[in-house]
Amino acid sequence: MKSGLVTALGVVALVVLVLLTFNVEDYGLSQLAQVALTTVALLGLNLLVGYGGQTSLGHGAFYAIGAYTTAVLVTKAGMPHLWTLPIAAVLTFAVGVVFGIPSVRLRGFSLALVTLALAIALPQLLKHFEGLTGGQLGITVSRPDLPGTLTADQFVYLVTVVVGFAVFLGVRNLAKSRTGLAMVATRDNEAAAGAMGVPVARTRVVMFALSAALVGLAGSLSVLLTGYVSPDNFGLTLSINLVAGIVLGGLGTVWGALIGAVYITYMPVYATDISQSAPGIVNGLIIIVFMLFLPNGVVGLLRPVLRRLRSRRPSSAPTSRPPHTAATSTLPEKETTP
Repeated sequence: MKSGLVTALGVVALVVLVLLTFNVEDYGLSQLAQVALTTVALLGLNLLVGYGGQTSLGHGAFYAIGAYTTAVLVTKAGMPHLWTLPIAAVLTFAVGVVFGIPSVRLRGFSLALVTLALAIALPQLLKHFEGLTGGQLGITVSRPDLPGTLTADQFVYLVTVVVGFAVFLGVRNLAKSRTGLAMVATRDNEAAAGAMGVPVARTRVVMFALSAALVGLAGSLSVLLTGYVSPDNFGLTLSINLVAGIVLGGLGTVWGALIGAVYITYMPVYATDISQSAPGIVNGLIIIVFMLFLPNGVVGLLRPVLRRLRSRRPSSAPTSRPPHTAATSTLPEKETTP
């Protein structure tokens, strides 16, 4: 019954999101599309950090790899935009395997330094291969040509929302599957997980690769939205923003990724009204405050409220029982009293 209700709510949510295509102006649709693709990126990072217990400060590099894959395939090979999405995900999955193998032996601070080095080095590499990546100037990508009445913004919004919705459900189901339980077991106690038959090394590599693939997919979607890539867009700040998003939303939760995506999308819009450096300052404060005082994020704050609401539901059940049931239940107490 519960799973059926969740499925029904999911279908209703998707229908509402699709209907927004024709009832929201293009700028609003682009903001919502940004929320959707950022949710995909945060779900990927959360697989590694929240469910896997690893540390990464360089997932912005995988975002860049996915974005440049789409940009190069569209501009150099003339490939349709949508075809590049799975290719970007597969390519970043392969790169994730390469970097996931060292993660079997590296832990915590050491792994964070390796991923940090990747985030710092990749933009410089992108500038070096100017013939392929456009160098410092980057690559301008044309918007998709669409038949019918849909605008480019409406089309990109629909694609991004559908992909984001599918990834959200996929990660939610993965977290409850045997693979997800193996990830959590490896995070909590690696020795105990290995003793129970969990392939720890393979789980870590697959987890890292899946995480990279989802972030790369988000980067590919971002090119459809913005139509432009540049090395300067994928610096260390992007990786820090992703970390701030999952810390604020809640580590190890799918809903936390959605909350973090809303924060990352809309916070800079208001923070830059104060100062151009305000978004970076806010992100730093968010990471410090939440890690020290609210390690479970916004989802952790909402859980007690949801539990109280659920606990109130059964309280009305005894009042609906027939009178003879209540009398029968009190009969043994009368027999045992002297």
